[in-house]
Amino acid sequence: MTNVSDTREYTLALRPRTDDSQVGKILKGSISMHVHFDPEPDSPKRLNALETALTAREMGLRGIVLKNHSYPTPPLASLISELVPGIAVFGSICLDYEVGGLNAHAVEAAAKLGAKVVWMPVFSARNSRALVTRLLGIDVKGDGISVLGEDGKIVPEVVDILKIIKAYDMVLATGHISRREILALVDKAKQQGIKKMIVTHVMSSFLSESILKPEEREMLAKEGVFMEHTAWEISPAGGRVNPIDTAAAIEKEGPSNCIMSSDLAQIGNPSVAEGMRLFISSMLSCGLSQKDITYMVKVNPAQLLGLKPEA
Repeated sequence: MTNVSDTREYTLALRPRTDDSQVGKILKGSISMHVHFDPEPDSPKRLNALETALTAREMGLRGIVLKNHSYPTPPLASLISELVPGIAVFGSICLDYEVGGLNAHAVEAAAKLGAKVVWMPVFSARNSRALVTRLLGIDVKGDGISVLGEDGKIVPEVVDILKIIKAYDMVLATGHISRREILALVDKAKQQGIKKMIVTHVMSSFLSESILKPEEREMLAKEGVFMEHTAWEISPAGGRVNPIDTAAAIEKEGPSNCIMSSDLAQIGNPSVAEGMRLFISSMLSCGLSQKDITYMVKVNPAQLLGLKPEA
């Protein structure tokens, strides 16, 4: 976890000090690629998928990606899209134990149903399971999943999954795997011709025992891998990363190489849409420009999801 050296600075960075009309202008048409919802076993959320989409549309969001640790979300995303016109709702799959781990069959089925994002193991990641158990009280069974074999190389199951991601033009997200795994995975994905990649909430040392070093994030960003920063990370009820540190990291990685997502819906946190509004406001207060934030909440997510740029 990033230490908050100056509590006053942290509090001020969270406090909206910007023009609400400016925040609203950025928020309208924004996309969150990391959205949680109810039901989810062992991890209750504030709103279900329908309520989440309705509140997001009401606050002007253009799209959301539904993420669930326990089951693939494409069928649900398809249904919500029918019920809530006016907002794009996308499905995804997390390769945790609940779907069979590194299961290419599950990935291909999800792809055929329209999934846009494939997360490598999250709560089931070997790099994360102990912290998830200790911090969130979720008892993750098993030894945890790694994308590397004993020889330090990407396991064949992951290669099969990467081929499916490439064939269906999906987004590869790293989940909670370790820095060593991330570097090896990105290298292998490039060999497979995959261009849409995200390092998941890059500053979440509280959920991952090993995370990328700042210089590694900057290197991967320059190579076209998007760095994801989330509202949950700066939330007092979440990761409590100093928003000033987040803004500084974004400046070094380059806003054109980053996305801002919510990773919200947990009990005690704002809704996804409200969280995005607060995140935008905080980043403006920390000195990022409207143009920079627009790239991270609109341009880059649209590119990853295959949406046309807004007029």
